[in-house]
Amino acid sequence: MKSAILPLYESSEKYLVKSKGCYLYDSEGKKYLDLEAGVWCANLGHSNPKITKVIKKEINTSIHHGYRFSNNYSEKLSSELQRIIGFKNGASVFLSSGSEAINLAITIARKITNRKKIIKISNSYLSAFGFGGISPDNNDLINVMYNDEKSIEAINFNEAAAFVLETGGASLEMVKFPNKIFVKKLVNTAKKNKTIIIADEVTTGMGRTGKWFGFQHYDIKPNMVVTGKGLGNGYPISGVTVDSKIAAAIRKNPIRYAQSHQNDPLGCAVGLEVIKTIEEENIINKSILIGNYFYDKLKFLKENNKDKIKEVRGRGLLLAVEFHKNVDGNLLNKMLFENGFVFGFKLNTIRLLPTLIITKKDIDKFIAKLTDLLKSL
Repeated sequence: MKSAILPLYESSEKYLVKSKGCYLYDSEGKKYLDLEAGVWCANLGHSNPKITKVIKKEINTSIHHGYRFSNNYSEKLSSELQRIIGFKNGASVFLSSGSEAINLAITIARKITNRKKIIKISNSYLSAFGFGGISPDNNDLINVMYNDEKSIEAINFNEAAAFVLETGGASLEMVKFPNKIFVKKLVNTAKKNKTIIIADEVTTGMGRTGKWFGFQHYDIKPNMVVTGKGLGNGYPISGVTVDSKIAAAIRKNPIRYAQSHQNDPLGCAVGLEVIKTIEEENIINKSILIGNYFYDKLKFLKENNKDKIKEVRGRGLLLAVEFHKNVDGNLLNKMLFENGFVFGFKLNTIRLLPTLIITKKDIDKFIAKLTDLLKSL
């Protein structure tokens, strides 16, 4: 049967019929260990019963209400995000995707500062559209070379509305973490020049790196924090949360922005349950332990395959295995998928962002198969 879906990204011909916990099931009855948590969203596992319960309850109450009303879920979710971020007297707005939220955060920064330029680290990702579509040679985009402190000195921060910080991007260069001195110098220089700091936590947030947010590994304070993916555990909700100064500036000089699913009660109810579940089940501490276990297993594999594995990178449950050029990564990627493992692959690198509830048994299963397949390459 010819697919009726536009082929805008590469996909297999497999059809998914069920997602549960750490596993995916296709129409042929085959079971796959999901080491990508969907698109890095299902931090609490697919079809998490607590999240599902909230969704079932809220669809019988109110999914969507338009512009004339507010709802308690959005107010409470904003308060909870401010609490775990460390903001007081700030505010939030809730949208559907991380790309929307990043674009809105940049728009807010540009209107508040009356500047146009955007700074980002060269290997970080902005969004799937809007400002994310700015080409590298566009005058409004300033790329700071990854971990290059000298390149910071060449930037005119007085022209920059925002510095968008992603602290472990999984999209462009497959899980690389900027060093602390480089990030602190960038942030401090930006703040001295009144450039707004936007922490992009769409991928690195909600416990993914062993803390609530990736920026918390760097001893810095952003002005805005953008959340998505894990905030809805697969349900499409994202957020822009701003500090008290940004909130006050917007209240003084209002910014008009309205889209169909802004502050919808269902998405916000899900976000609240995600935060509650992470805290009640001590998910972040558990993910640190299981993340260290996964990382140590991968490092041990590297030590025994130095001719094949170039580097292992990891922070929490955001991990990558980069292979030397002599390894046919495309073939390895295909063989692992055929053996029931779902993960990311690019630049001869395997990307691993499993659910935060993954078990040692699941990890051991993947390591055993990867070890076995490396022997044949």
